[in-house]
Amino acid sequence: MATRRALAWMSIAQGSFFVLQFAGSVILARLLTPYEMGVYAIAMAVVGLLGIVQATGLRSFVVREPDLSEATAATVFTVNAGVAAALSAAILGLAVAGAALLREPGVRDVLLILTLLPLIGALEFLPAARLEREGRFRTIAAVGMVRHLTSTVLTVALAFAGYSYLSMAYGSLAGAMVSLTAMNLVGRQFVSFRLRLAEWRRILQFATHMLAISGVNAAAGRLTELILGQTLGLAALGLYGRASTLNNLLWENIHMVIGRVLLVDFSRRKQEGQSLREAYIRTVDLLTALLWPAFAGLAVLAGPLIQIVYGERWVAAAAPLSMMALAAIVLVSITQTWEIFVVSRETGRQARLEVVRTGFGLVLFTLGCLVNLTVAAASRIGEAIFSLILYRPHLSRMTETRTADFLAIYLRSGLLTLAAVGPALSLMLAHGWSPAVPPAQVALAILAGVAAWTVLVEVLRHPLRDEARRLLRRGAAPAPAARLD
Repeated sequence: MATRRALAWMSIAQGSFFVLQFAGSVILARLLTPYEMGVYAIAMAVVGLLGIVQATGLRSFVVREPDLSEATAATVFTVNAGVAAALSAAILGLAVAGAALLREPGVRDVLLILTLLPLIGALEFLPAARLEREGRFRTIAAVGMVRHLTSTVLTVALAFAGYSYLSMAYGSLAGAMVSLTAMNLVGRQFVSFRLRLAEWRRILQFATHMLAISGVNAAAGRLTELILGQTLGLAALGLYGRASTLNNLLWENIHMVIGRVLLVDFSRRKQEGQSLREAYIRTVDLLTALLWPAFAGLAVLAGPLIQIVYGERWVAAAAPLSMMALAAIVLVSITQTWEIFVVSRETGRQARLEVVRTGFGLVLFTLGCLVNLTVAAASRIGEAIFSLILYRPHLSRMTETRTADFLAIYLRSGLLTLAAVGPALSLMLAHGWSPAVPPAQVALAILAGVAAWTVLVEVLRHPLRDEARRLLRRGAAPAPAARLD
């Protein structure tokens, strides 16, 4: 598995997705009100809450299996399709019969459209999972780019046409249909709709563990949105959703994409009986040096960035965004937690840990909602610190590492972070933390921070320097034998 090549292709795909998502969010922020965004957010919260049953991680099961027989693949498809059908029926039932409970006709209309998404995903599941198992990330990246382009363009066009919150629902549906068609074409050798129940007990056990892990986490996330909407209103939920979307642009487009590729690499190492120690230490070194400065810069410049990009009416989202970015810095310190548990076959243990972690976080967030939006978002920092304390001992055991192995890494990444955010911090202090900082000064502060970070990477001879030079020499197409080791 050419890990660097896979990372390069997924980075290209996510880079394009980042640009599309960011541009689309800017346009939508000018076209739609916080209330309209809140209507869509509450519908997605309902879908996400019902969709907990779909958080079975079966794609990871397909990737992880040393020998995947056709009978086993058919059983995975059968289980996934059954769950998707049940989810679609539940969403449809809530949309038709639950209008009085939701107390918002717009939410009902969005739900009716989103009913089709689980069924579309079920038909795409098997070819997509098999392509990922084979490491064909170039193909996956291309399909993803087309999907996001379709969804963004249609969403913006419909918003211009006056479709309000429905534009986002129709855009998601169109993107899913394009992805379904493309995946079944490029992965046609893997397309199969046979229903089997071979090895169903083993598959069900894995699905149950992953449901407890991802499902509990998803449930907590959706419940927090529902709680926020009920206690502070849909406008506050729209602001919180805007802050969360900006924060997730970094988390999902960099951290989660790298994790998706590393899951395949870590699985291979485990199958070959190799230790994860060196690979994990290097992963932490690279990701903290890259993401700590990015999230810290986002936290410092949250106010000006939101006012410049989205307009003055969204400035109240700045404080929640800063809180989320600081929480992300803590979580990057224990990067790839989910992937390590999966390849180490300790999903049962992680399920128990997630119940504790999400329960703690939900209580903190609920208490924060009783005060105001900023305090609610700040509870994410407390949850992240609790996660660090909870997971560090288990990560150390599974990767054969110690806390001392990371002290020098954290120090070096901390210095890089200070260098990167220094100009932005000085700028905000000079303006009294006002969001009304001239865009030109914000741009100069960002460029100065990037320059300082780049110089320090060179001075420290950080591994990022070697990775960058390797990609430049090979034109972002490393040899198939290359690995992150």
